[in-house]
Amino acid sequence: MSQLDEIFVVHHCHTDVGYTHDQPVVWDLQRRFIERAIDLAERDLDRPDGEAFRWTVETTEPLLRWLRVADDERIARFRALEERDRIEVTGMLGNLTPLYDQAELVESLQPLRRLREEYGFDIRTAMNGDVNGHNWPLVDRLLDAGIDGFSMAVNRHWGSAPVDRPLAFRWEGPSGRTLRTFNGFQYGGGYNMGIGRDAESLAERWLPHLDAHLGRIDYPLPILMVQTTHPFFDNNPPLAELPAFVREWNDRPDVADGELPSLRVATPTEWWEAVDVCDAELPVYRGDWTDYWNFGSITSARETAVTRESRRRLRTADAMEAALTAAGAGREDRSPARRSGLDERERAWRSVTMYDEHTWGADVSVERPESEDTRSQWHHKAKHAYDARSRSLLLRRDAVAEFARRVADAGGDR
Repeated sequence: MSQLDEIFVVHHCHTDVGYTHDQPVVWDLQRRFIERAIDLAERDLDRPDGEAFRWTVETTEPLLRWLRVADDERIARFRALEERDRIEVTGMLGNLTPLYDQAELVESLQPLRRLREEYGFDIRTAMNGDVNGHNWPLVDRLLDAGIDGFSMAVNRHWGSAPVDRPLAFRWEGPSGRTLRTFNGFQYGGGYNMGIGRDAESLAERWLPHLDAHLGRIDYPLPILMVQTTHPFFDNNPPLAELPAFVREWNDRPDVADGELPSLRVATPTEWWEAVDVCDAELPVYRGDWTDYWNFGSITSARETAVTRESRRRLRTADAMEAALTAAGAGREDRSPARRSGLDERERAWRSVTMYDEHTWGADVSVERPESEDTRSQWHHKAKHAYDARSRSLLLRRDAVAEFARRVADAGGDR
């Protein structure tokens, strides 16, 4: 008899900005994955909730790019599926590294306002995979952004989790507020266990192993959330066969008798609602979730330093622009000849955030460091650093020049 009653299977793509393909190819593939998810979710609209296709949008950057090119009809279909809880949009821009400081975290969460106000998306959860940890202030930044549930799927290669996993707990931030957090298995864990591909392997090998592990760590809940992907694993499409696998699994006599747990295709919000129903007292952990897996940034130390300096310049430009606005000389009050283009700030910050995103190198970069794949993906990655440099220099120069002009006008020739 399993100690689990039900396994919540959260299906999503793992977003690597590069690694499997050149970055421009990744973005077009991500567009296609969203299109495919719409079709599959509509296919199963008449199926029972737990046995119908569901898709979780793991990161917002692919969605933002899709929204720029999708027609009104496709967007309306996506919105309808989101309203019916067949698609969920989660809150983080990408799978992020601790290179993000607080200002950068705030910038990365800015799209949530537009996604909620313009499209009506109910974004309450966030998730990250591959990365081993995040800076402690992330807790407060997510809470400030309206996120009340967060999950991590730590990469088991060259890294580990700071506490036993799986574990649902409350992560206490510097402010003393707490964020519901799940320290889960790696993002492809479900498929590795056989979910979606091999029922006998799941029943005979993986579930006994899982039960023994949960017993060792005194896992307290009768439910478990397992993330799963298509077997391609990174930058992967939806797995169309997953709902049929779940239906067939739940029809098994040993599942009906309670010897094995049932499966449910779910979204992160459904998982957290189920945790709440369990009324379990979640443990509280306070402090930094230190990352020691992100060694990519030190392999490009020059560009990492360039990006950090760009971020500093952008903060200076923002401070100057705030002072100018308070003095009645903000962007909208100045001649177009004395201000940067309307989207320069957004583009500068986006370059910073994309450089600090977790993907360094192609999947062949270690074995074939001089290959075209390796070289091409590195140049796409490095471009973010130098693009941010150029734009941050422009924005700071414009703001400082205007500020100096105002001081000179106020003080005469001094």
